[in-house]
Amino acid sequence: MRIASVLAVSTMLSACALPSEGFCTLEARASVQVSVVDARGNPQRDARVTFTLNGSPEQQALCDGSQQTQGHCDTWVTGYEQPGEYIITATSADGQRTARQSVSVGEDECHVQSQTVTLTLPD
Repeated sequence: MRIASVLAVSTMLSACALPSEGFCTLEARASVQVSVVDARGNPQRDARVTFTLNGSPEQQALCDGSQQTQGHCDTWVTGYEQPGEYIITATSADGQRTARQSVSVGEDECHVQSQTVTLTLPD
């Protein structure tokens, strides 16, 4: 009788299979990671990076993924787990040079599909 119960439960559970990819992880993934360089490829850590998402008002990207928005940044992050159409803009510290790029961020059943963008400020 006990074996019959175990078999019945096993059969019912197999009908409710989990996704083949397994469980989703709990970390928050960056939507877009941005780096800014000059025409020679030198990092521009004092640049100002902003973005729009799906035509929303412009927002400042987060420096190195923290709450700091400007400073000596190696990378900027546009936020976490937000799919959509982004327009990323980098402006030099003196406000004289600008670079812009569009990027589309998709998602799967667990997370966004993070994108990496390098913006090159012209001379």
